[in-house]
Amino acid sequence: MLVVFFSRPGENFNVGVVAEGSTAKLAHIVAESTGAPMVRIVPDQPYPTGYDDAKQIIQHELETQARPAIRLEALASEPFDAEQAIAAADRIALGYPIWCGSLPMPVRTFLDEHDLGGKTILPFCTNEGSGLARTVDELRDALPDSDIRPGLPVLGSTVQHDPTCARAAVAVWLDDHSSR
Repeated sequence: MLVVFFSRPGENFNVGVVAEGSTAKLAHIVAESTGAPMVRIVPDQPYPTGYDDAKQIIQHELETQARPAIRLEALASEPFDAEQAIAAADRIALGYPIWCGSLPMPVRTFLDEHDLGGKTILPFCTNEGSGLARTVDELRDALPDSDIRPGLPVLGSTVQHDPTCARAAVAVWLDDHSSR
């Protein structure tokens, strides 16, 4: 398995200002629970740290269906090639925050730029009440040749303030997928 994720630090809705985004923290829990290496999706142009400023850009990107340029950052104790790891992985845990009920556009860029056909995708997200919103349908539309499994939504505030609860949710989710 490989964990691929996008996250935004800074001021987040109902969470406050955080040095590490909620999805990044959740991705670390998934990686620790599975022993999988992680790949971070990093936009070439960082989002503002202020919530309102970031929200304006996010809404514009969604309205225009923008595909912001990204790079991939391999995160592991031993260096590895992120592109090769993505190509070789048969199962990818894909993490993202819910932005206006949708996938963040940097994640859309990632999906457009990588052939994930034939792979099993395990979506996980952080949100503040919208659950997975419409993102599983968006993933199925973007990846018709992939096996999109039921996702894991966790409140960003839970990830930030109650990591024990977040770890328990990840454990149940992974256990549900271990036999499939």
